[in-house]
Amino acid sequence: MLAPSAAVRKSRSLFHAILAAIVALIAGAPAGAQFVTQGLPQFTHTRWTVDDGAPTGISDIVQTPDGWLWLASTEGLYRFDGVSFERIAAPAGSPMERSSPSTLLIARSGELWVGYSQNGGVAVYRDGRLVEMPMESPPSRIVGLAQTPDGAIWATAATSYRAKRLYRWFDGNWASADPGLGLPEGFVGPPCVTRDGTLWITLNVRETGALASLSPGAQTFRTSPFPVELYASCSVDREGRLWIADPTHTQLRIGSDGKVIAQPISYPAVPDLEHASLAFDAAGGLWGSTNAVGLFYIPAAADPNRTPDHKLERFLAANGLNSNVTRAPFVDREGNIWFGADVGLDRFRPSSAERETRIGANAGRTLTMSASLDDIFVSTDNAVFQLTSAPPRKILDYGLMGMCPARGGGYWGVGSPRSAPTVVFHFNNGKRTEFAVPLGVQLIGTCAEDGGGLLWVGIMPGSAMWHDGDGWHHLDKPGPVMHEPDLVVTPEGDVAYVAAREIVRLSPAGVRTISLEPYDIGAISKLTAGLHDLFVSGNNGLLRIRGDQIARIDARRFPWVARLRGLVQTAAGETWMRRIHWISRVSTADLDHAFDDPDAPLDRRYYDLRDGLGAAQNAAITGVQLGVGGDGRVALLEKQGLSFLDPGKLTRNMSPPPVVIRSLSSNGAVHRDPGRLILPAGTRSMEIAYASLSFVAPHRAEFRYRLEGVDDDWVSAGTRRMAAYSNLGPGTYRFQVIAANSDGVWNEKGAALEFEIRPTFFQSWPFKLLCALIVLTLLWVAYSIRMRTIAHRIRLRMAERIEERERIARELHDTLLQSIQSLTLRFQLAVDGLPARADTRLALEAAIDRADQVIAEGRDRVLELRLQQETRDIETILADLVKRQGFDPGITVSISTDGTRKPLAPLVLDEVCYIAGEALYNIWRHAAASRVMIEIGYHSEFSLRFMDDGVGIDPMVAQQGAEGHFGLSGMRERAQKLGGRLVVRQRAEGGSEVALIVLGALAYKTREPGFLSLLRRQS
Repeated sequence: MLAPSAAVRKSRSLFHAILAAIVALIAGAPAGAQFVTQGLPQFTHTRWTVDDGAPTGISDIVQTPDGWLWLASTEGLYRFDGVSFERIAAPAGSPMERSSPSTLLIARSGELWVGYSQNGGVAVYRDGRLVEMPMESPPSRIVGLAQTPDGAIWATAATSYRAKRLYRWFDGNWASADPGLGLPEGFVGPPCVTRDGTLWITLNVRETGALASLSPGAQTFRTSPFPVELYASCSVDREGRLWIADPTHTQLRIGSDGKVIAQPISYPAVPDLEHASLAFDAAGGLWGSTNAVGLFYIPAAADPNRTPDHKLERFLAANGLNSNVTRAPFVDREGNIWFGADVGLDRFRPSSAERETRIGANAGRTLTMSASLDDIFVSTDNAVFQLTSAPPRKILDYGLMGMCPARGGGYWGVGSPRSAPTVVFHFNNGKRTEFAVPLGVQLIGTCAEDGGGLLWVGIMPGSAMWHDGDGWHHLDKPGPVMHEPDLVVTPEGDVAYVAAREIVRLSPAGVRTISLEPYDIGAISKLTAGLHDLFVSGNNGLLRIRGDQIARIDARRFPWVARLRGLVQTAAGETWMRRIHWISRVSTADLDHAFDDPDAPLDRRYYDLRDGLGAAQNAAITGVQLGVGGDGRVALLEKQGLSFLDPGKLTRNMSPPPVVIRSLSSNGAVHRDPGRLILPAGTRSMEIAYASLSFVAPHRAEFRYRLEGVDDDWVSAGTRRMAAYSNLGPGTYRFQVIAANSDGVWNEKGAALEFEIRPTFFQSWPFKLLCALIVLTLLWVAYSIRMRTIAHRIRLRMAERIEERERIARELHDTLLQSIQSLTLRFQLAVDGLPARADTRLALEAAIDRADQVIAEGRDRVLELRLQQETRDIETILADLVKRQGFDPGITVSISTDGTRKPLAPLVLDEVCYIAGEALYNIWRHAAASRVMIEIGYHSEFSLRFMDDGVGIDPMVAQQGAEGHFGLSGMRERAQKLGGRLVVRQRAEGGSEVALIVLGALAYKTREPGFLSLLRRQS
C-alpha cells in the first residue's frame, strides 16, 4: 500500500490561454470546428503522476457504491481515496497474476467486476479480495463489460473476427453468446446498454465500422442503418441515450428508448484522434479522451440548438495534462471528471473561483483595482475595464499607476499614456475630468478620497497632498515616510497610511500617529479598512484599530491571519482575508469575538490553489488586492489576472463524507476491508488504515478515532489516515472512526471494526485459573505455616509456663511443705512432753492441727499446679465442674458436642477449665436460671458456649465487667493468652451467653511433621 503522505504534485491549470501549439492545431482543423478556451477556465485541474504513486497505463475508471475510485492499469488493479493509491493483488494461482486488468464494471449489486487481458479472464471483488469467475478458455483480452436489466453480465473479447467475441454470465456460468445471437462479423468494442435495456456493440468490419444491437427479448442482433466509422466507440449519457465517437465525428444517435434519433447532434472530431471515449457531467457537458491528442470538452453537448460551429474546447499536455495519451473519462458522484493517462491520473472539477479571461491580463504584469459597492474598475498594463455582472467593458486604452473609488461614482485615476505627463483624473459615466499636478511633484500611484470629499494622493518621497476646490495643498508638517505606498480611508473618514512602526492619520489640520511598538506586529504587510475598523496585518498577527482601542490576534493562535495581502468586509457579515496562496472566509462577528476573547475559536472556510485560485500578486505591488462589487462577488487580483468568488455559489457542503476502514495490518498480514476479525493469539500491535471517500477536497478531510477499552475519548488525528496501537492484550475490541469534509460537516456514524485477539495459553483463562489456584495454594500454605508457627510459639510460651508451674510446685513441695511438716513434728514432740490438761498443750495442739490443714491445702495447690486434668477430656472435666458447683436439683444442665472430638493442648485445657469454672460459678451465683446449656464445638475453631435462661446480663456489665469484680476480666485475659476471644452477651430469647472461641491450630493437641517442627525450631 502506498504511503498516504506522498506529496501530490498539483497542476493548477486555470486555462487562461491556449499555447502556440494549440493554435497550430486550430489552423489545421476542418472548417466549421473552433477550438477555444471558453468554459474550461472554470474548472481546476489536478494531476497525480508516478512520483505520487499513481499507476501507469490506466485503461478504465469506475466508482463503487462505498465511494472508492477503481483504476484498471497495466500495473494491476488499484483503488484510490483521493490521497493514496492501493494495489489489489490478483487471486493467488490464477492466470490474472500474470495479466493486467483492461476493463471494469459496477454491477447492480454494487460489486466490482474486472476484465483482464493476457487470457486472464474475469474476477469479482468480494470481501476484500478478488475472486475468479472461471472461464473455460479465457480470451486474449476482455474489451468491455456491461449488464442488462435481466441481470446478465456481458463481456466482449478481442479474440477473433467471427467467434468467441461475446460472453454471457448468467446463473453462475459463462457461455459464448455470439453464435446463437447472430452477432455480425467484425472485431468488437466495449458494449453499452441504453435505458430501455438494449445492448449495443460497435464492430470494426474490414474498412468500415458497424453498430449492432440486441433489444430486450430479441433472439438475434441487428445492425443499425446509419454508417459508423472504423474504431468507433459507444457511450451512454445520463439520460440513457447512446453517443457514437469515431475519428471523424462525435454524435448523439440513439434515444433512451433505443430508437434512432431522426436529427442527430453531431460534432466534428478532434484532429488526429485515434480512439475516443466519452463521459458526461451533471451540467450536460461532454468530456472525451483521444488516446493521442489530449482531451476535449463540449459544454451542454446535447443542446439541440447547438451546431458544429459552436465552440469546442481542448486541453493538452502543454496546458498541464499528464500526457496527451488520455483514456477512460469518468464522472464520479461528486461531479469530478477523471481521465486515465499512460503516465498517471488527471482530475477536473468546477473551480470555486471564476476566472475572468476577457480583460487580457498576462502573468507577471501589474493589476490595480478600484472597488466599491457601486462598481469595480481594474487597470491592466494597457487598459482599464469596468466590471459588472455583464461582460467587462474597456473604458480606457492605457493602464494606470493607481486608482481609487470616487464618492460621487466612478473612480480616481493616477497615470497617463506613456508619452504624456502623469495626471490625476476623475472618471464617471464616460466623462473624464483631469487635475494637473503641480510642477516638481512626483506621484507614487496611490490615492484616496476622504469622508469630506478631499482627494489625497501619495507623493515622493513618501508623503501626501490633497486637492479641493481651491487646488492642491501640502501638509504644513509632513508625517513619517510611508512604509507602503497605500492610502486608506478610515471608517472615521480621514486618510491613513503605514510608516515603519506606526499608523499615520492625515487631515488638512495635520498629522496624527498611532505607535504599533507595544503590539509586536512584526513586519507590516498590509493596512486595510473594514466596515467599522482599521486592520493592520504583519508577520506576527493581525491588529484591529477601533477608535483609540487596539486589539490583537496572535499568529501562533491563527497563523492564517498573518502576512495578509488584503482584507475586505461585506454587508452580509463576512470578512475575507487574502494571503499569497489562499483566501479565508470568516464571520465578521466571530472575528470581533476572537479579538475580544483570547480563548474564543474562529472557524473559517478557505480556498486555495486546489480550488482554482491563482497566486496573489507579489508583495511589492501595492494597492487594493481584493474588493466587493455591487453584485456581492469578491474580486481578487492575481498574477494570472482577475478572479471572482461568488459567495452565493460557494455553498457549504452539508453531505457527510463516506468513511471506510480500508485495512488492518498486524504481524505481516493485511486484512483489507475488514468486517469482524479474529486475530491470532499473541497479537500485540497493529495499524488500522481508514479513509474518507470524498474527492472534492480530500486533503482537507479531518478524522477522529477511538479504540473502545483503550482510548478514553476520541483521538483527533487531523488529516492523518492511520491509527497505530501496541501492547494490546487478548479480548474483543471495537475501533471507530469518523470524518469531516472540507466544510467541517462530520459523519458522526463513521465506520466501525470489531476484532478479537485470541489469547495464548499463558493469556487464557485456564492458565489464569491455574495461576490463581497456585497463588491461593501458596497463600494457604503460607497461612498454615504462619498459623502453625504462631501456635507453636504460643505452645512454647505455654510450655514455659507449665515448666514454671511445675518448678514452683516442686519448690513448694520440697522446701516449704517439707519445712512446715518438719516443724509440726518437732512441735508435736514438744507437746507430747507437756501435761495433758495444760493450757499450753491445748493451744499448741490447736496450732499443730491448723498446720496440718495448711499442709493439706498446700499439697492440693501443688497438685493443681501440676495439671492434673491433662489426661482427661473436656466433657468429663465439665461434668465434674458442674457436679462440684452444686446446682440445685431443679436446674437442668446439659452438655453437647458438635464435630469430631479432638484432644486439647494441656495448657489450653487448663485455661479452658479455669474459664469454664468461672462461667459456671457466675451462672450459679447470678443467673437464677432453670436451664443451663453447654455446647462444645470441634471445627476449624474450638468453641465452648455456656447458655442459660436466667435473668440475663446488663450489656455494660457484659462489655466492661461489674465494678469491684474481676471474674469477667480474668476470663478475657485468659482467652487472649490462648490467642482466642471471649464473647459475653444477652440472648435474644432471654438469659445470657458466654462463648470462648480459639483457633483450632492453637487449641488442639497436634503432632507436627518433622520438617515443620524443624522450621519452627529454627525460627
